[in-house]
Amino acid sequence: MKKYKRTFIIGAGLIGLSIILHYVHYLVFKDVHHVLIYLLGDVAFIPLEVFFVSVVLEKLIEARDERQITKKLNMLIGLFYQELGNDVLNHFVRSDEKVIADRLETTIDFEWDESKYNTLTHKIKSHKPSVTMAFIDVKHLDNLLSHHKTLIINLITNPTIHEHGPFSDVLMTLFHLADELKHRPLDALTKEDLEHLKIDIDRVYKQLAVEWVVYMSHLQVEYPYLFSTAVKNNPFDPRNKELS
Repeated sequence: MKKYKRTFIIGAGLIGLSIILHYVHYLVFKDVHHVLIYLLGDVAFIPLEVFFVSVVLEKLIEARDERQITKKLNMLIGLFYQELGNDVLNHFVRSDEKVIADRLETTIDFEWDESKYNTLTHKIKSHKPSVTMAFIDVKHLDNLLSHHKTLIINLITNPTIHEHGPFSDVLMTLFHLADELKHRPLDALTKEDLEHLKIDIDRVYKQLAVEWVVYMSHLQVEYPYLFSTAVKNNPFDPRNKELS
């Protein structure tokens, strides 16, 4: 309420000052015609001023801010995959026997364009992830997530990450998986434990894979030297398909 009151007072003050200055102009030059010409000209320019300031300039500022946010977001996503995401995704892919059957094995290189990335994304979204729990080293996975717990929490609480809903979902599902592993007897997992963990792992796996494609596409354009290293660690490379 105070904010609106202050705005009203400032607006009323500026309008009053304008009236006073126009009146002083009339007193000095005694020319109402001249005052009205300039007044009408100023009023006529207001719609153009509003358009340029509120539409054109605002859009330019929004576009600049969006580019900065996107750049910062991609840096955070890149940090996540370099520190943790690539290792987790590699482990899951090597534990998924359906990868070959669903033709998800793909060798990414510098010749790829947007259409190829879109095709791979479509394939991954259509693929029903199904890891074989016998190939999942739950203790290694637990240690890996525990070691990077601070990174996961910091990313979850980072305001920039909230600009990218899908990646926020990846972090939340990964955090949930870490919590599930931490509260289960990893040395004596029951059939029910394994079934529950499989559901959580498959959920993380699919979301992690979809965001990984976006990450690779960004690296190819913005950071080719990092892209070259990422290509060598491509979890969907058919030359690296042995189950762990």
